[in-house]
Amino acid sequence: MRESTLQTTCLSALKLEGYYVLNLHGSAFASRGAPDAVACINERFIAFEFKVGDNDLEPAQRIHKKRIENNGGRYFVIRSLKDLEDALDLIRR
Repeated sequence: MRESTLQTTCLSALKLEGYYVLNLHGSAFASRGAPDAVACINERFIAFEFKVGDNDLEPAQRIHKKRIENNGGRYFVIRSLKDLEDALDLIRR
């Protein structure tokens, strides 16, 4: 599965659940390493990075992850729809 397909599938699933989700498109004006999407779920700030295969977080993405978590947000690396379901289970608790 391609990352774009995974991202589209997961974002659709989140929107179907009624969650507020923003897809952050990379551009010359975007912050390097910003997560692929952010959401507000159960009054929490959640960031999602979509990866497939052996792809790992880039150094700039690790910085964003640390900053988000240091400020009380949650950051999830999603590699499958099952990963998204597991993340949502954790968030809903």
